Amino acid sequence: MKLNIPSHSKVIYHKFELLNQTITRANRMNIALWIIQGLLSAFFLVTGFGKVSGSKQHHIDSGHLQPGQSLLFIRVLGVLELLGAVGIIVPRLTGIAPILTPVTALCFCLVMLGALLVHTRRKEFKFLPLPIVVIALAATVAYCRFTS
Repeated sequence: MKLNIPSHSKVIYHKFELLNQTITRANRMNIALWIIQGLLSAFFLVTGFGKVSGSKQHHIDSGHLQPGQSLLFIRVLGVLELLGAVGIIVPRLTGIAPILTPVTALCFCLVMLGALLVHTRRKEFKFLPLPIVVIALAATVAYCRFTS
């Protein structure tokens, strides 16, 4: 049995289907961005906490610090990473200054570019993939959250 649908109804139905596909695609992208933001937050919580709570000897043993160097830079970087772990989630979640979420993602890119430079200078090439992946994820969040 074939239905006779007026042509104007077909246009309306087609527009509704396009709108439905767009909403679904946008929802999927939003979910993916929240997952990426959660991963970035967890990553920087762990690394920031390690930088803030680790002893000077621990940082020397792990190669982050040379004997005789001040621990201040590592501690400040750790605090910034902890703040970033909050800043990648909370502003967008609460709706209070949501622009801070993509700004935080850009800051994560800068921090990881610094990590790339340090590991490259030390010829620690085996450590380069992780900062590259984090930069890609943070840049994705920054771009998508700035444009949405």
